[in-house]
Amino acid sequence: MDGSKTYTVRWRDPKTRTEQGITFATESEATTVKKLLDANGQSFEIAQDALVAKESNLPTVAEVIQEHLDLLVRPSAGTIRTYQTMLNLHINDVLGAVPVDKLDYRQITHWIREMQKKGRSAKTIRNNHALIFSAMETAVMLKYRLDNPCRGVQLPSGEKAEDEVRFLTHAEFGLILECMGERYKDFTAFLVMTGTRFGEATAVTVADVDLLSKPATVRINKAWKRDGVNSFYVGPTKTGAGKRTVSLNPQLVEILIPLVASRQGADLLFTTRNGTRISHTTFWRNNWVPAIKAAKAAGLKKDPRIHDLRHTHASWLIQDGVSLFTISRRLGHASTRTTEQVYGHLMPQALQDAADAVERSANVWRR
Repeated sequence: MDGSKTYTVRWRDPKTRTEQGITFATESEATTVKKLLDANGQSFEIAQDALVAKESNLPTVAEVIQEHLDLLVRPSAGTIRTYQTMLNLHINDVLGAVPVDKLDYRQITHWIREMQKKGRSAKTIRNNHALIFSAMETAVMLKYRLDNPCRGVQLPSGEKAEDEVRFLTHAEFGLILECMGERYKDFTAFLVMTGTRFGEATAVTVADVDLLSKPATVRINKAWKRDGVNSFYVGPTKTGAGKRTVSLNPQLVEILIPLVASRQGADLLFTTRNGTRISHTTFWRNNWVPAIKAAKAAGLKKDPRIHDLRHTHASWLIQDGVSLFTISRRLGHASTRTTEQVYGHLMPQALQDAADAVERSANVWRR
């Protein structure tokens, strides 16, 4: 022996249950393989790919994703920060060290299973997979590899349990509004009567409201965003379709008249007592939670989130027979498909029409 230091990684094979071991010349190689083994149920099949990393001139998966993020142009600084967190929190430890040309279906599937074992939601897994998918598209364009290994990978169902989306009846919302602090009653009513997102509603200015048009309207063309250092700024809506004009019902017009009277156009329509932006976290903790608690004490059986006011708005329109196309435009969805996926099951007339059509066909073969 020449006295040089070596590093041994030991694990128990999940199939044979026998103890295995391998020695490395460097601590970094040993650490990489250990992380891969720990993250993939002690399967050496995936860890083995890390061993060839030193033989490849190509970047690793983590390096390609980082390069992909550096090349993005359209996303805001806050979105880039979210992607960076996803890379560091959910991707790096398992797939980060794999050479980009060695990433395959098997490894991505192992990663998905590990995410499931950690209790990550289907939505979280799908969002992170989307980031890897986009980065691999960049890898193809940069000629790091010939194909995108994410294509065809089976993902957990993105369908939500019905109780994750909570719809309120008119009476249930009335109970919540009754328990809401006086300062934020008008704001809460605005959310449910327009279906706007919280970040959109809190960014509305006096100039965005036109109470003299027929019907009265509010222009939704911006929303609060987070930048790279977690500060807030006014930016574009969630999607291009998010820029829209929402009509206002007479009751809401009455609520808004004193809020726009004698105020500057650039002023925020809804503010805190100090005249500042309404923070989602603060509003939820200091106003929404106490109101829901009081409403429950008065008989409310549901536990709605603030965003459920948007869902409730849509459900009320559906109950009144408004078309999915109109609802989609009002909510600022990019397509009616999104609207149908979330709210289609609430359309009793559509269900009845389908049943009637089948019955007419059945009557033919019965004759």
